[in-house]
Amino acid sequence: MNTQFAKNLLSVTIEDKSVLDAAYMPFLVNGGLFVPTRQPFSFGDDVFVHLRLPALGEDVPLAGSVVWITPPGASNGRQAGIGVQF
Repeated sequence: MNTQFAKNLLSVTIEDKSVLDAAYMPFLVNGGLFVPTRQPFSFGDDVFVHLRLPALGEDVPLAGSVVWITPPGASNGRQAGIGVQF
């Protein structure tokens, strides 16, 4: 997964379905996506995600808010990032 950032704008490229399945957060109302980032966000921040799915030939624009934060240096080697609820 490749992610590029601007303030509250996230551009994410997911290369294959297995990575998409791992990033998807189905337990969130309307679904959500875990986006790897070391950029600081706060709960409730509005974000815009430009999701690029090359295998499907699609780019999907999504608006959402931050509902999950895994900070840099989290235990058990967890990847830093945010969960975005759509």
